[in-house]
Amino acid sequence: MPAVTDAALFDVDGDRFLPSELTRGGWSDDAQHGSPPSGLLARAIEMVPTASPMQVVRFTIDLFRPVPLHPLTVATRVLRDGLRIQAVDAVLRHGDTEVGRASGLKIRIADSPLPDRVEEPWLPPPEPEEGSPVRWRGFGEGTGLTRFHIDAVDIRSIDDSFMRLGPGTSWFRLRRPVVAGEEPTPFVRLATLADLANGNSTALDPADWVFVNPDITLYMHRHPMGEWVGMVSAAHQHGSGIGFADTTVFDTGGPIGRIGQAQVIQPRLDDTAMTRPGG
Repeated sequence: MPAVTDAALFDVDGDRFLPSELTRGGWSDDAQHGSPPSGLLARAIEMVPTASPMQVVRFTIDLFRPVPLHPLTVATRVLRDGLRIQAVDAVLRHGDTEVGRASGLKIRIADSPLPDRVEEPWLPPPEPEEGSPVRWRGFGEGTGLTRFHIDAVDIRSIDDSFMRLGPGTSWFRLRRPVVAGEEPTPFVRLATLADLANGNSTALDPADWVFVNPDITLYMHRHPMGEWVGMVSAAHQHGSGIGFADTTVFDTGGPIGRIGQAQVIQPRLDDTAMTRPGG
């Protein structure tokens, strides 16, 4: 059973991370949302020391099977270590079973004044205070169980995202630490929220369809400022049963990066469909 705590997504027990009820997702009562494992792997990658000041600019996670609400371990391996870049892999395991893997690319931080240039036009959306809290329809709502997307994060929709079909614009704020006793860094906070982009654009009715993303790729040229992260998302789906969710990420200062997520699409025939691929 998951650890009994309402403070963080994970408690620490030696080299193990004990998931709380807050990690539960909406596709299955017995599996985690993709966000908590993403945050845990991002934390591990960011913590690897670098030869010079660096920031993570690309973070990719693949979830091979449902991540259970049971103790997990994380192991990292440096693939390339230099003064300008570092490449790191991280593996997430439940016992001897590998349930997910992530890779991170870091680039050195330098003071590089740039010449004047034409920037892509950016029309800021309304700020979080002007958004509406998401009133969940489906995704595990109404079962009485604690879930990540309902209980561990604030979502303020600007245009009824999650509640209607079509592209969506929303603000997100993580309400809980990823690991007990630690304040998440801006990168870990963003990586933990990134999986929510898949639902921010709902092109198919979740009452009839399952569109689980087995991966997340996050690019960022700078880290977010403040607690709120904004996303403008659009989903593209095909009759092959494959889709793609494309998201621009921003904060109150403007765009900061992009999220891409593949989708495995199938009709919601029964509860067995409500798990991540590989389960």
